[in-house]
Amino acid sequence: MSKTQRREATNRPAARSEHAVMWRGKLFTLPSASEFPLAAIEAEEEGKVLLSLRLILGDEQYKTWRRLATTAADAEHFSQTIMRGLGRGNP
Repeated sequence: MSKTQRREATNRPAARSEHAVMWRGKLFTLPSASEFPLAAIEAEEEGKVLLSLRLILGDEQYKTWRRLATTAADAEHFSQTIMRGLGRGNP
């Protein structure tokens, strides 16, 4: 039985988990992918990548990230770093 099946069978809520990633000397804390806000997923589907990122990071972390990121390549590199930190996608 998987953890999800066991949790559903016992009616326990899922434990919230967070992931931390380092990027350019700063630590960013992210929710697990299953905890991403639906609005962030919708924004991503609409091609609003930076809005999605802002919703996932929250305002304060986004401001920190935005001070460090100045190009589209920076945003792409940060996204790759996040996906590696979450264990998703290709490194």
